[in-house]
Amino acid sequence: MLIKFHTIGQIEKGVYPFEKAVASADTVNGAFGSVTSGVFSVGADAKKAIMNAEVGDDEGINEYKIYKGQELRVVDFEKLDGQTMEIYGEMPSEVTVGTKLKSDASGKLVTGASAAPCFEVIDTIETSAGLDGVVVTVTMTDSE
Repeated sequence: MLIKFHTIGQIEKGVYPFEKAVASADTVNGAFGSVTSGVFSVGADAKKAIMNAEVGDDEGINEYKIYKGQELRVVDFEKLDGQTMEIYGEMPSEVTVGTKLKSDASGKLVTGASAAPCFEVIDTIETSAGLDGVVVTVTMTDSE
């Protein structure tokens, strides 16, 4: 999975939403989880995800591998609340505009979010496997 900013201005305007960490286990780029004492672990209902710059022979493939102990750039979505991000890669088949996604215990996005943190799909990208999602990290109400 690949997560990217919707506009370059999102990182040019003084918000640096990243922290350094190392992977606690083998995983993939775009995995959602948390950071404790500088160590990233995948997990459910996460507010952070691996957002490494991809390089080498595996660049651009659906599952860009991350290895245990590898240094990571982890995006903190709480710093991006309400902003649009682009998410590419394998998605649940039932994703449509308005779908709310959250991370499961394996760090992948799944449907069925009823509370923050989550992504609300605002557009699907028909030319590739992906979507635009608004970061929502505040408490959602039933009317949202």
